[in-house]
Amino acid sequence: MSNYSTLSYLTSCLILASVASPSFAAEIKADERIEVQGRKMQQAFPTLAETAAQLKQIAGGTNLIELGKLPARQATLQDALGFEPGIIMQSFFGGNDQPRLNIRGSGVQSNPVNRGVVLLQDGLPLNQADGSFVIGFLDPKSADMIAVYRGANGLRYGATTLGGAVNMISKNGTNSQPSARIEYGNDARIGASVQTGGQGQDWDYFISAGKDSYDGYRHQSESSRSNFNGNFGIDLSAKTTNRTYLSWSDNYFEIPFVVPKAIALNDPKLILGDGNTPLDSMFNIYKRKPFRDSQLKRLANKTRMLQGAALHEFGVFYQQVDDTFTDPLKHAVTDSTDIGLEYSVAIDGDYISRDDHLLLSLSANNSEMSRTFFATNPENGSPLPAFSALDLSAKNLILALQWQAQLTDSLQLVSAVQAVNSDRDIEDANGSSLAQQTSYSSVNPKLGVNYQLSDEIRFFANVSKTMEAPTFWELISVSVSPKNPKMAKVALNDLKQQKSTTLEVGSSGDLENFHWSGALYRSNIDDELISIVSDFAVNGSTSNYHAGTIHQGLELELSGQLTNDMFLSGDNISAKLVYNYSDFYFDGGTYDNKQIAGVPKHLAQLEFQYQTDSGIYIAPSIKWQPSDTPVDHANSQFQDAYHIVSLKFAYQVNDALKVYADMENITDQQYQTSYVIRGYSKATQPTFLPGFGPSYSVGLNYQF
Repeated sequence: MSNYSTLSYLTSCLILASVASPSFAAEIKADERIEVQGRKMQQAFPTLAETAAQLKQIAGGTNLIELGKLPARQATLQDALGFEPGIIMQSFFGGNDQPRLNIRGSGVQSNPVNRGVVLLQDGLPLNQADGSFVIGFLDPKSADMIAVYRGANGLRYGATTLGGAVNMISKNGTNSQPSARIEYGNDARIGASVQTGGQGQDWDYFISAGKDSYDGYRHQSESSRSNFNGNFGIDLSAKTTNRTYLSWSDNYFEIPFVVPKAIALNDPKLILGDGNTPLDSMFNIYKRKPFRDSQLKRLANKTRMLQGAALHEFGVFYQQVDDTFTDPLKHAVTDSTDIGLEYSVAIDGDYISRDDHLLLSLSANNSEMSRTFFATNPENGSPLPAFSALDLSAKNLILALQWQAQLTDSLQLVSAVQAVNSDRDIEDANGSSLAQQTSYSSVNPKLGVNYQLSDEIRFFANVSKTMEAPTFWELISVSVSPKNPKMAKVALNDLKQQKSTTLEVGSSGDLENFHWSGALYRSNIDDELISIVSDFAVNGSTSNYHAGTIHQGLELELSGQLTNDMFLSGDNISAKLVYNYSDFYFDGGTYDNKQIAGVPKHLAQLEFQYQTDSGIYIAPSIKWQPSDTPVDHANSQFQDAYHIVSLKFAYQVNDALKVYADMENITDQQYQTSYVIRGYSKATQPTFLPGFGPSYSVGLNYQF
């Protein structure tokens, strides 16, 4: 794919193929899944039932979060994903910023996270083509559900990353109703949103808009986020339906920056500039004023068409991203135009086994970016004259084929292969010799089995390979001196793609009122992309770790109803436990047998829920990180162990009105929420983001 004209050619071919396929599909018998949908195409797709059924067919770890079932606040991604097996969320500043998302060690070196997972909005990538993303663009308030495909289980959506894929599926006019939300919390946290929707016989629409702002717990940590999301669906025929999506997001937050551990322990609200040390003087955050300001404009369209036993889906998207990301030393200003398409066809029949399910998918995307770097004026935070301007181009072409075969009543074979080609081109916009053209290619196979012991109990196993190309954030290193910003410079890194082989086994099931989901995995990684910052937690570079690394762990969820009618008629008490064990270490080389910094080895969350028929919901919870976590690869400095006690309350006043409250860290636990990662870290260096003190938010949601 030398240029993007290839996409136009692919688009024409795919449209012609979808129209011409009836003769191919006519001889294929439809199974129950297709017949149920095929009597008349579902106007809104995928439905909750369809997504749940699809996830059950995957021989690996997945999550399905029904956002409408979240009892209280659902304003942030932390609210939506923070209590799930296999997903570790680390807050940065606690407002409308972007938390660190980690799945199986994905992008663990990034700070903030910007790679390692494919983010999807309605099945189409939100990532830019180099693999980077702005996680703050995801808005759970406008979503109906979130499907998470951990690790190589995201192959269906072109995921070539260690972490897999997160697909946020929008509400639509068939599953929503008009409502309004308003919230208020400590430190002037204010949120409001409205949504409306409707449907006719052959069409539906959904619109939502929201605004959230927060003064911040720490000094210099204000944030705000505005979002608009809408979609319109129409049945073109009994077998063809189309949906158009429109999104706009404006996300801004100040960066209070990291501090030495002593400051984080003594007064977590303080930032550099509040003291009288040389470090406070050199990195005065009040003067340097770091922040991130990102805007997204996105238009997407998806078509689903049923022809016999062949189910076609075709999607295209176009988006513009404007991103100004500053730290105390520099500004990075990126303007990006992204375009992409995806085509898939699912066919069911009895070719080899008695029930075969074939899935062919093809996706392609392209990003054209301009990225300009400015040193920061240390006296007022303004950008100095640009010291580098780069033109960046990223392209991907991904072809995947999956075959699911029902070998016996209980045993299903799942085999898949994915071919990937990725280009990363860098040119200096000023015509200097700074340039790099790199192409990455890989073939990623997967083999798995599902064993259905009963309708409710399933066991699975798989072995898979992934190849992950570096983003431009890894390929480009920037160095700025805090004492002499005019000496700023840019360097390019010659990086290989990160390769991994993963073995996974697990089980999920239900017994009476008890549910479990668990997955054990071990990934052997070659050339892992390791990013390390320098003394001042700003300048850094990325390299491939040429010795091996190991990522292994356990992702476990246990939940169940404990009692009925304990205090009142119709009340019940239930519990949910989530435990993530993450043992990531170096297998040779400079840091041999050292723990890879960035993710706690043990993280447990337990919640008890009390509910009544009258609409009362009370849920105390505890989040427990029982051991210290290294913040550098030499394992010389650590994030302290901690536990946080929280409480949720909700009351369904009537069919229309619900009121709720969230109270977090009610015991005023002192902790560090996150940190930057170095090879070796000294206690005097700025490293930690302090955790938040006791906080609360109250809100109401009214459905019209």
